[in-house]
Amino acid sequence: MIPTLLSQATNDPALGAGLPVTPKTFWLPEGASTIAPEIDWIFNFINYINYFFFVLVVGIMFVFMWKYRQRGREVYARGPNHHTMLELGWTIIPTIIVVFIFFIGFKGFIVAKTVPDNAYQIDVTAAKWYWKFKYPNGATSDDLYVPAGRPVKLVLRSEDVLHSFYIRDFRVKQDVVPGRYTSLWFQADNPTEGEDFHHIFCTEFCGTGHSDMNRKVFVLPETEFDNWVVEQGRWLDKVSDEDLWWKAGPQLYRACASCHTLDGSVGTGPSWGNYDGTGDVWERSKAGSTHKIDGGKNLGDIIGTGKEYETPEGYLRESILNPGKHLVDPYGNVMPTFKGQLSDRGIQALIDMMKNLDKFNKDGTVKPDAIPNAGGAAGAAK
Repeated sequence: MIPTLLSQATNDPALGAGLPVTPKTFWLPEGASTIAPEIDWIFNFINYINYFFFVLVVGIMFVFMWKYRQRGREVYARGPNHHTMLELGWTIIPTIIVVFIFFIGFKGFIVAKTVPDNAYQIDVTAAKWYWKFKYPNGATSDDLYVPAGRPVKLVLRSEDVLHSFYIRDFRVKQDVVPGRYTSLWFQADNPTEGEDFHHIFCTEFCGTGHSDMNRKVFVLPETEFDNWVVEQGRWLDKVSDEDLWWKAGPQLYRACASCHTLDGSVGTGPSWGNYDGTGDVWERSKAGSTHKIDGGKNLGDIIGTGKEYETPEGYLRESILNPGKHLVDPYGNVMPTFKGQLSDRGIQALIDMMKNLDKFNKDGTVKPDAIPNAGGAAGAAK
């Protein structure tokens, strides 16, 4: 059986061509990367061993239970105390199996860790509670987009706690550790079509918003992917200054929504809505006399002419780029910095959104009657 399985794993022409050949099973979804066949073969091989020994051990147990059951009141307790061939068998055979499993497992590990030279690199940032994907041209996205038929290398880092990046259909998983860069690679040859996608999971419990880190992977034909990256890199520049607050603001707010609500409800960070009686985030920043920061200090102590921030906009900008400088009472320093991730127009879009919070629903979508014009409504819906 072992030589047959080895031959199937190493000589399959579909595997050599880099095509997914693993169908959906009871235990695993359909494999969608070039490494999936090898991983699935190892998984199934170990499963078959488990099935065999489970049936063998349980079967023998029932045979012995029946054959040596107690009959009457007399008990014959003597029996053999040593059997050389049996003892050698249950030592040598499992050792051979374990060594073989180690060999094929280590071979798969080396393949999974050896990144091809022509791999397309995407930087991944994990934080509570979202993934941020950054492409070589500076474009970013909340979901992962990759080219079909090309190796992709992900360089991962964490802004806060331990996360774990897992794409089950690709059979790849990697812990994302604070203060350290980790990486993984895969190649998906089959583009996703229509509404199809592959799931991304965080498999390390990272807090109350852990489930919000479930995202999607879209595999695009290479030409379509190249066009998407170019357009994604300049989408914000295409939005007019007048429309920033309702077109760009809600899209950028997605990265904020896991910690900052819009309706005043309690979250990991202070709500942008009126949660303490001093107004929403713009009203309390503009007034500055009642809202408390840094252990009881008035916000007005740092905003105003001749003070640290001349305007409320300056304070809000600093809160996005350097969130640990001033802490809103009673919240701790848990927000990651967005320095290098948001352009000036992106920051302006968020501040403009804060100035118009009454025109948004609590889920971050703009109210239909607040959209400036019908043409803009179509853009918002898109």
